[in-house]
Amino acid sequence: MTIASIGELTARQRKIIRAWCMYDWANSGFATSGAVAIFPFYFVFLFEESLGNSASFFGINFTGSSMWSLGVAVSTAIVALSSPVIGVIADRVPIKKALLWAYTIAGSLFTALAFFSAYTSQPWLWLFGMFSLANIGFAGGLVFYNAFLPHVAPRNLLDDVSSRGFAYGYLGGGLLLLAHLILIMLTQDSSIADLVTRIAMASIGVWWFGWALWTLLVVPEPPTYNRIEKLNALTTLSLAFSELSRTFRELKRFRVVLIYLGAYLLFNDGLQTVMSIAGAFAADTLGIALVFNMATILIIQFVAVPGALVFGKLAMRFTTKGALTLSLVGWCLIVLFGVAITPLVPSDHSDFDYQLSHQTSSGDYLVEKAPELEDSRIDVLWKEEVGEYSDGDLLSSGIASSLSESVRLSENSAYSISIEGGALDGGKNIGQLHPSTLGSGPLDGWPTLVRDTLWEPLGLDAGYQFLILGVFTGMVIGGSQALARSLFAQITPETRSGEFFSFFGFMSRASAVFGPILYIIVTSAFDTRSAITSILVIIIAGTIVLKWVDVQAGVRTADEEDARRRAESQE
Repeated sequence: MTIASIGELTARQRKIIRAWCMYDWANSGFATSGAVAIFPFYFVFLFEESLGNSASFFGINFTGSSMWSLGVAVSTAIVALSSPVIGVIADRVPIKKALLWAYTIAGSLFTALAFFSAYTSQPWLWLFGMFSLANIGFAGGLVFYNAFLPHVAPRNLLDDVSSRGFAYGYLGGGLLLLAHLILIMLTQDSSIADLVTRIAMASIGVWWFGWALWTLLVVPEPPTYNRIEKLNALTTLSLAFSELSRTFRELKRFRVVLIYLGAYLLFNDGLQTVMSIAGAFAADTLGIALVFNMATILIIQFVAVPGALVFGKLAMRFTTKGALTLSLVGWCLIVLFGVAITPLVPSDHSDFDYQLSHQTSSGDYLVEKAPELEDSRIDVLWKEEVGEYSDGDLLSSGIASSLSESVRLSENSAYSISIEGGALDGGKNIGQLHPSTLGSGPLDGWPTLVRDTLWEPLGLDAGYQFLILGVFTGMVIGGSQALARSLFAQITPETRSGEFFSFFGFMSRASAVFGPILYIIVTSAFDTRSAITSILVIIIAGTIVLKWVDVQAGVRTADEEDARRRAESQE
């Protein structure tokens, strides 16, 4: 008899499914508060404080966000290259739980060690290293966590179970992010702001390990077929490469899986890259504050909970492939308008960074408002060039005029100025590095058009544009991730879950390597908006390739392979 819903399963099966979903709850703190919200923003701050807006390494120009992408690429490449070999071994030796333990401990530990960045000689480099090592634990753990999916529920319920897992993850990650947002907002202007930010990063590791214990202690080791009885390193590695070689020779039999992995490599490349660099892009290109970015990500988390469940229901009604395609089309539209996010050009006097007003009695200009200059390299250069002014300072007409011209002409100016009254009345200038300055990039015509026709008439600045796109992202992000995972589980053999999910993990990690590298190259050659557009092209290509995935044929092949492997195991 076919079981139609999770509610019809036994109490023990439901308990295992709940415990499996809790790992999503546990590691999503790293994916949200860590990899998207706090780590990239804090890293960009440390990078620019030490090196300025950009720095050259080995002849390549890196910004804070492109250097961050390098960390993502290197760490995920390690997992991508190692997981297929380890996955084959895990199908013949009952070590899937042991591997999940190992990756979880490593990932959570290095996340917590990020706290000590402030006590090192190169804080940005320490954070870069700790994040990269923690990301290995995160990515490696996901490979084997996903490999449990075919074993915790019947094939016809995989969409529902996978969607629930992501819903748990978005809710758990959202709650932790909410706590971090409250703490950072309460202390952002205090002397302990940096300490609180680092405590928040360390708490991510504690959350991850603590909640993962639920999964690790409850979910049983999956059954092992054709088990290796006498284990030693040499024979195990020899067998692993032999099995991989055999799998490559059998690829014609698993043609549907091969096509799907090609599609997944493309569209997941785009999705993972967008998610991994969104925070850094918002910081160094759009000038969006950390607190606003965290609030946007928080909204995404809570919108994604019902979003994941809704797409699970859509999959049951219209097929997994159809619902997944719909979510990818939504992603394409989101990224397209994400490229067009841009700050509004200051217009009212109160919108400018420097606000000066003429004093009739003395003939001087009162500094009504001045930006608080940080210790980043670009601000240091700006202070050396023009000096630092504070609210309430009085400037002579000559100094006010000179400041206005420096704002307009200086290569170090990321500011704007407005002057009211006196001989300089109506003087308004915007710096070359000001976030609203467009026109020099090859694709700046698109954000200029959208700003002029949409954002400007609505009066929505970059932060609110980011927020709106975040709401739409929350609607599709859970569906795309959950259905991509469950569709793969449907067309692969349960008896070879470790091996096939290691290939799934390989493609996931390989895509997370290629995308950031592409982002780095295009950013270096052009700018960050061009880099985001290149990622959009990859998502579109993956969506097109998905069209040729014959899910029913893939399910039949998987069932035949399971029957063969079980028969061999009984001989």
